[in-house]
Amino acid sequence: MAKNYAYIRISDARKQHSHGQRHNISQYADKHGFFIYKWYEYTLSGASTNKSQRGLIDLIERLTPGDRVLVNDIERLGRDSISDIMEVTTRIINAGAEIHFCLTGDTLTPSHKNDVGQFFIQIGRAFAAQDFSKQRSLKAKAAAASRKANNLPAGRAKGAIVKSRLDSSENQILFWLSQDVFKSEIARRLNCSSTALIKWLDRRDELICQARERGLYESGLSIGEVKRRLKGKG
Repeated sequence: MAKNYAYIRISDARKQHSHGQRHNISQYADKHGFFIYKWYEYTLSGASTNKSQRGLIDLIERLTPGDRVLVNDIERLGRDSISDIMEVTTRIINAGAEIHFCLTGDTLTPSHKNDVGQFFIQIGRAFAAQDFSKQRSLKAKAAAASRKANNLPAGRAKGAIVKSRLDSSENQILFWLSQDVFKSEIARRLNCSSTALIKWLDRRDELICQARERGLYESGLSIGEVKRRLKGKG
């Protein structure tokens, strides 16, 4: 019987925590009906350790055809070495297993080893999504530092209820998800990043829960109406 393995790695426990990766992987697994057979979790630098130290050799040697490896993003497999990442991904699919990048919904399967073009397209998309996420984070930090230096508010208040351009596409997004369309493909269709889509979905769930707790939610309400009611305008 095929097994699902989840792999988590952070570089420095003092600066990072694994909750975000675990949350993304758990949500992805729940959506697709995957039971996590075993979790691998490490606090190790991808640059200063080898595959064995990071638990990857043990993971790869366990794999049998049909198994799945779930990771948050491609950098978990070896942050600073392209050749290292390529070797790991190739060994996993050569074992007959799939790699699921839960942040974007992209997947590498054994069929990609016979289609070099698609293999590199999937790898490129996984790297592009991760780089986009990092660049947005750096820009946000720089903007916050600039505002702080000028004695201005750091930005939007945490938890603020604001309109999103994805709100108007809510029904279409939910329909595509019900048809098992990958989040990365939905993001492409909507001309936004996978990260933005995932954050919108998470925020939508949070706001609906808030509305339910306050007795403001009714079945079928759009997220736009939920926001209006929470802000006292409905």
